[in-house]
Amino acid sequence: MIGHTDSAEAAPGTIRGDFSFHISRNVIHASDSVEGAQREIQLWFQSNELVDWTDEGHCSSLYPA
Repeated sequence: MIGHTDSAEAAPGTIRGDFSFHISRNVIHASDSVEGAQREIQLWFQSNELVDWTDEGHCSSLYPA
């Protein structure tokens, strides 16, 4: 979905393949691991800006089993 970090190697149909033009300006960021995401979240957000959330969509009446 996101595509290779280097836009020259990103496949057409991916976000970077369609919209990025240089590796240093690759349009979108994604963490490489859960640990990396946790580190990066601490850089950009304060604890009062975070919400604990559990996806319970499978239990919703909007999505019958």
